Amino acid sequence: MGDVEDLRRYGADYVVKKNMIRICCSLPLIIIFIVLFNIFHIPPLFQLKRLYIPALDKSSNTSTNATITFHFSLENLEQYSKIYYDPINITFYDSPNKNNSIANFILPDFFEREHTEVDYSGTVNATGLDLETAKREIANNGFKVFHVALATSVRYDFYGFWKTGRSGYSRSVDVKIGDTGDASLGIGILAWVIAILVGLMILFVVIVIFIFLFIIFLRCMYVILDRVRL
Repeated sequence: MGDVEDLRRYGADYVVKKNMIRICCSLPLIIIFIVLFNIFHIPPLFQLKRLYIPALDKSSNTSTNATITFHFSLENLEQYSKIYYDPINITFYDSPNKNNSIANFILPDFFEREHTEVDYSGTVNATGLDLETAKREIANNGFKVFHVALATSVRYDFYGFWKTGRSGYSRSVDVKIGDTGDASLGIGILAWVIAILVGLMILFVVIVIFIFLFIIFLRCMYVILDRVRL
């Protein structure tokens, strides 16, 4: 309706110029959107759900079985982006200060669909674990603290059209193991709150930037159209 009225008032040449100005002014917004998409992403949510060391379980007959059974998950909180993981390196330490690595596991690269959760379970040989020292510490303190660290790089995509550059991703957690050799874990309420707040903050920043740019876009277009009309 606006173009028809402008055509009647100012002629076809003005309407063509106006539409060309709209296209030219929209290009920076598209470019900025692509840049923002490559900058602002919600990182995946890591949960270590279980850690079991049979050799520390006093009720089992595997007192010399120096293995670690683990179960963790990675949740993609993005609504429109797949996450592409490089090989994931998981390292187990016998203390929070990470002085002594007792086991290492590498998960091959994979991708995760939008708003999904990937679970993985495995067993690894804990060749670096001093069982006698660990058992004494549990006997004295009631538990021993282990440390689990995850490290990889991730990329995000948008409906399969393009992928972002790689960005580092690492998470770690301290785990208390008692004389059952087991620690059933899960993500706490605080971690969920932090993840939600991060997502809302990113969404708020993107919306504010777009509103600001859209206002500038409208202002520039009106100024240019006024000059063209004259």
